[in-house]
Amino acid sequence: MPQLDRIIVFSQIFWLFIIFTAFYTILTHFFLPKFLTALKSRKQIIEVNASEVTKITEKSILKQNLIQKVLVEDLALIKNILVNNLNAILSTKQNLNISIIDEKIALIIFNTVKYCDAQLLNFISLRPKSLNLRSS
Repeated sequence: MPQLDRIIVFSQIFWLFIIFTAFYTILTHFFLPKFLTALKSRKQIIEVNASEVTKITEKSILKQNLIQKVLVEDLALIKNILVNNLNAILSTKQNLNISIIDEKIALIIFNTVKYCDAQLLNFISLRPKSLNLRSS
């Protein structure tokens, strides 16, 4: 059988070794550094993007906390105004100027809608009842 002839096998092994060595040298010398550079640059881009996302997330959390703090303070101020003036309203039974309360509630609703916080909106009941945003 000619495929098992020893003379043919040694020449095939020799050329396989030469071609494989040349191919391996070309790949490791020319293409591998470019490939590693591309991987390193992608890794650095991912790290930079992750750090920017973290910074933006921290800023938004701080802003949300600040808005929530202002909201709670304004609601407490409205509650104090209503509690302090409730006796006067009930005893005199006259129309008082409550535009300060209206302005505070409008500012609260504006900030709540602006920052898409439906949980805070659920705590404010609106008149008429059809405007209430609470889900049943």
